[in-house]
Amino acid sequence: MRDLETIRNVEIFSDLSDKELATVIRRSKQMEYKTEGIIVREKAAGGMMHVILEGSVEVRKKTPDGIDKPLAILNEGSVFGEMSLFDGHPYSASVVAKENTSTLTLFHNDFMEMAESEPTLALKVTVNLINTLATRLRKTNDNLVTFATLRGKS
Repeated sequence: MRDLETIRNVEIFSDLSDKELATVIRRSKQMEYKTEGIIVREKAAGGMMHVILEGSVEVRKKTPDGIDKPLAILNEGSVFGEMSLFDGHPYSASVVAKENTSTLTLFHNDFMEMAESEPTLALKVTVNLINTLATRLRKTNDNLVTFATLRGKS
């Protein structure tokens, strides 16, 4: 199954056993989105994480004057919405399908049930998500330094 190979290659699932991976898949839902379909709306109630199985998405953030600015393009195997999986806060950006896109979606309640019934598995996924978030934060910090440096030269 192509989707299973995609899931196995996602960094947050890469060290899971076949049994653990099957548990994550069983607790998740596959979702389908059409081109330009809104997957996540900025400031909407959160509570789910998506893994792109097929397709690509664009992450967008509204500027103070209400214009959607693209922040990133994410492709097969990428994860988004992971912060909301833990804190349930509203989404910090919108995510829109750039083409027909399929995601494996894990809802907060399902993740919490997994944490209760299979704490070792939930801990593995959590640590992997923390590593992913730390990598993104470091990249953001580097981008902010670059931006600040460029602004200082004008």
